Amino acid sequence: MMRCARATALLLAAWLVAACAPAAFVPYRPGEPPTVTLPVALAGVVDARPGFAVLYAAELRTAGRIDAGRWLHSAPDAASPGPPASLPAVFAERASSTSVLVIGGLFGDCLGAQAVPFGDGVDRPPERSAVDSYAQYADLGLRSIRLVPLPGRASSDANGRLLAEAIRAEAAVPGVRRIVLVGYSKGVPDALHALALLQHESGLPRSVVALVSIAGAVMGTPLADFYQPAYDAVSPRVTPFDCTPSQGDELASVTRRERIAWLAAKPPPAGLAYYSIVAHAPLDEMAPPLRLTARQLAAIDPRNDGQLLAADAVLPGSALLAEVRADHWDVALPRDRGPPTLTRAMTSGRGYPREALFRATLKWVVATAP
Repeated sequence: MMRCARATALLLAAWLVAACAPAAFVPYRPGEPPTVTLPVALAGVVDARPGFAVLYAAELRTAGRIDAGRWLHSAPDAASPGPPASLPAVFAERASSTSVLVIGGLFGDCLGAQAVPFGDGVDRPPERSAVDSYAQYADLGLRSIRLVPLPGRASSDANGRLLAEAIRAEAAVPGVRRIVLVGYSKGVPDALHALALLQHESGLPRSVVALVSIAGAVMGTPLADFYQPAYDAVSPRVTPFDCTPSQGDELASVTRRERIAWLAAKPPPAGLAYYSIVAHAPLDEMAPPLRLTARQLAAIDPRNDGQLLAADAVLPGSALLAEVRADHWDVALPRDRGPPTLTRAMTSGRGYPREALFRATLKWVVATAP
């Protein structure tokens, strides 16, 4: 009861702070490396949306859904090119030797199975959730899919070290010839730190072939810059839900000032394939708590998911697979399932078909990464 009361108080405080915040804020600071905004075709990003949309629509039909236009901002039509013709055969050939490591976001250990990206949302002990939540994808024939357990309130530098160890361990498993990293939200900076560390210390394992950003904080979020002072003052005193205690600098890790400076100094390693999926949605299709921050971000760009600007979630040199019509939680987290009731009540209620999105993503990435 006391834990729920603390959690509720924290959520109410966040609402009040967001509601009283100014309508606009400037996310850039003097001394930051310069950034630019360019059309996808001119920014070194491959636009793979048309082909991926066809694959996603096929996954939706398999799941009994035929409404791709409700879940994508660029739904396929009769003229849309399909995925590569070789995709099914190449995926089938590679699947049994491919491991998928999923990296969760900020507060990723706070809500049990409901914080497992693309999991089934079934309540289990944490050590089981990391693997059993993905049993629904067994028919894909992949060697393994698992969440890498990381502290939900630790810096990207600290989590990057833990993730680097997990990648080394996975690369040493007999029969693993390919490793795909899927990062959600803060999981993307954590993954970038891990890759940089591996590259510096011993070289990247040859089996690491791809990194996927799904609503990833690649360039950080201006919300983190804005709220960090208040968060840092409160966070050490509050441990809501099942969160591990704050280790410090977790929110600083997704500020624009840190992410932009870090990317400028340490570009993603060459030799891997990079993929990006971004999210944005109209306000009335977002979870109520995210609408407040979405309004703040809309002062910069209405294409946001309530936590990130869509343009800030694209990895350099990546293939842009999709602009999904979802908020930051709906795109990956099964918060609309299972206990606690408070968490379910604070979702959008749209029932986003994230499993179909994950299936399409894995098929595309496993088949197209070099």
